[in-house]
Amino acid sequence: MTRFRNIVFVLAFLTFSAGAHELAGHSGATYEVGAADSEIGSGKHLKLTIVDGDTGRPAAARFLLSLEGVPYTPAALNKHGIRFTSIHVGKKQRYVVLYARGTGAVEIPLSASARRGTVQITKGLEYVPLTVAFTVRGRATEVRGELRRWSDIQGQGWLPADEHLHYERLDPIHDRDWLAMLDADDLAHGHFMVLKGGNVPGMWAQQYAYGEAGEAQDGARSIRSGEEYRDGSQGHVNLLGIDEVIQPVHTGGPGDGMAAWNYPPLYEVLLEARKRGALSGPAHGARLGRQPTAIVDTVLGAVDFFEIANTHLYAPDLWYLLMNCGYVVPPAAGTDLPNFPFRDAWQPFLGETRMYVKLGDKRDFAAWKEAVKTGASFITSGPMILISVAGAGPGGTVRLPEGGGTVEIRAELSSPRRPQAFEIVHNGVALKGDIEKSTEGGVHRWRIRHRLALTRSGWLAARGLGAHKEALERETGIQQDAAAHTAAVCVIVGGQPIHSPADAAALVGRLEAQQTYYREKGKFETEEDRTHMLALFDRAAAQLMAH
Repeated sequence: MTRFRNIVFVLAFLTFSAGAHELAGHSGATYEVGAADSEIGSGKHLKLTIVDGDTGRPAAARFLLSLEGVPYTPAALNKHGIRFTSIHVGKKQRYVVLYARGTGAVEIPLSASARRGTVQITKGLEYVPLTVAFTVRGRATEVRGELRRWSDIQGQGWLPADEHLHYERLDPIHDRDWLAMLDADDLAHGHFMVLKGGNVPGMWAQQYAYGEAGEAQDGARSIRSGEEYRDGSQGHVNLLGIDEVIQPVHTGGPGDGMAAWNYPPLYEVLLEARKRGALSGPAHGARLGRQPTAIVDTVLGAVDFFEIANTHLYAPDLWYLLMNCGYVVPPAAGTDLPNFPFRDAWQPFLGETRMYVKLGDKRDFAAWKEAVKTGASFITSGPMILISVAGAGPGGTVRLPEGGGTVEIRAELSSPRRPQAFEIVHNGVALKGDIEKSTEGGVHRWRIRHRLALTRSGWLAARGLGAHKEALERETGIQQDAAAHTAAVCVIVGGQPIHSPADAAALVGRLEAQQTYYREKGKFETEEDRTHMLALFDRAAAQLMAH
């Protein structure tokens, strides 16, 4: 039996009373929310009103300011705005984000010398970014921005989530701010995960509760607490919606307060999380850790999704290999904030990289969890992307008779910024074909229609690349383009499973190398633990070859 050894850590945080919330602001180890200033209107200021151009109603949104061509960050906003500072202590990354709550005009203090400026407004990825120039006149300068959707993807039932956030939620009274920020970045779901190490000492991004007690909702959006469990060798896994933190949170060292052993196996952590109500899967494309165990975890059935993208990373390769061997799970994506918070004007802050899941009318975690299990998802950090194969969408299955047949594939990539690439992927390999390109109302729409003859079971998906992330490269040197990828559509021929002997052999080779590592270099408290861990590699290898 797996032994989950409990380790207790204590970390003090500053909290504020309910009565002080409106004016006091609040903070944690990873962020600060500035106090609202009711005196802004008494001096020279900008009065910013943002509305939804289709409904005329006030809209929550993110905005950036410049005065005389120089970026300008005010020291405070009135109660209709949020001045949020993201802080990553370990990486020394700070970034200030300005939001309109959508509850009234945001008042922004201006310097006495201000003469002219611009406001850049964005709301998620489905609204056309807006730039409004203004000339300062008198004490109060009024600016109005009207946002319009270019995509109706949410109207089709696809709802966006950031499944990878690491900010403290220490008091439910502050959830009104988090929900307002989700609204401003046009997200339906946010997953906030506690973790240990890599930033500040001990536990951080702690949540006031887990399970249903830790869920915040406003009818259109929901927030759920979770955990990123880490092992220095096995890698990182995201446990979304867990009802209780699984200890010891970080194993395999190194670091102060980290459990030294590469134990328990992440496979068993994932299964334990599932018992506790969570959806779980590998984080960061299974790229982190000295010898990440995502192959074992997926092959042995403990994985509900596979995170292939963060703001700073796009890594679908291992996911492809596993799907080629019949282990088809949906892709997931999230920002990994407060890591790499830097944004271009057109990008949302929360959910810069996000996943969309086809959902019904309910917006709570339970409904979202069941929707993810269907596999109907896609990930993006810019373009919208969809695919259908013989009428089946992402997460669907097409069945052909013995001997196979021909399927019709339709896919579309759309974006207000010109895409760079668009492809249909069959078993991890891009198909050659023509792209029909058009521009409609300032939106680029690239379409592919393709007929493919199939004689073996396999999978199909669509992928694309969009605009370059200039701010990320400028601030960190990381070169990343906006990316979009659908979940797979499985095509089953004659009832045969999806299986690539060559890819299975390649994965078995990796398993053997990893098993050698854990046999020779793994850290275990007892030989019984080592033997238990090594047996998982044998089980996964045997299943791959027999699949």
